[in-house]
Amino acid sequence: MKRLMATTVLLLIAASCRKSPHPTRSELEKLTGTPVETILIQKKYQLDSSLSLEEITLFETAQKTHLAVLTPGDKGYTLLRHHAFSSVLAEPKIFFIATGNKKSHILLTYGTGKKSLALFDPADFMQVFEGDSFDTMSVKMTKIEEKPNDEILNLGQVAYRFNGMQWLPWQADEIWPFLEQFEVAGDQSVIEISNRGQFGTRALVTLAFPEIKAADLATRLKLTKEIATVNLYRPGASVHKNGGGNIALPHPLIEIRKDSWSKNARIRLPLFMANVRELTLRAVYSQRGQNLNWPSAAGPGIVKDGQGYFAAYRK
Repeated sequence: MKRLMATTVLLLIAASCRKSPHPTRSELEKLTGTPVETILIQKKYQLDSSLSLEEITLFETAQKTHLAVLTPGDKGYTLLRHHAFSSVLAEPKIFFIATGNKKSHILLTYGTGKKSLALFDPADFMQVFEGDSFDTMSVKMTKIEEKPNDEILNLGQVAYRFNGMQWLPWQADEIWPFLEQFEVAGDQSVIEISNRGQFGTRALVTLAFPEIKAADLATRLKLTKEIATVNLYRPGASVHKNGGGNIALPHPLIEIRKDSWSKNARIRLPLFMANVRELTLRAVYSQRGQNLNWPSAAGPGIVKDGQGYFAAYRK
């Protein structure tokens, strides 16, 4: 009987010493620098192409809800992201949605009645859809059976698809420029764009850099290779504007011409970039005898560029 009691005590001690499968309250407080009053949700998920499972934790302080994303290591956790909401969220729930290339976003729903949606990656991406902008009764995700796999987010009557920059309104028969790579690394910088949509001819892909002024151009952006189908327009250049006429460009702009742009075909642009973060992307193309614009209309994640056209925005 004494041996049984001793064994039981040892098992209880071992269980109490076993490491928690998720970050503890003290670990979260140390990494985020925020007191943790209540842990609401803790989940593991593979958010990027690395093999590690990230730790996603939602916790509360007295006045705010916090999201923490951590990655495990040999000596504990490393904080990838900490986001504090402006208030305590009502009825929060966490889901995950694939964005292609073995990457996923955190999808957070919250609110009573009409819910809001917030999307996050492990680093700094965030996009919010307010409850008034869609019918929350029909929010659902639909998988696209193609490589690389990603999903459509259906909000009411509008389908959204991630394009590497924002979740944008999507139509099945259009081209779909996807920002595969945006690497700011001096002379080794690269912008790579693929077409995850349908075939288009005579495509003109336009990249604009709204934060770069004329005085900064030489030290922040330039082409490093002469390519006949690529042009860089400097700030102040006279270009056409939406609706007719010309306008002086407020920022630099790069145009890439493609005679045809097939499904999954890529555009890889080597260039020099330094301290560049913001980017807008749009395209004009022909399909079935029509000249079409992408994006074609206003919506979340879409702005008007320096020429007055709708464009996807990376911030």
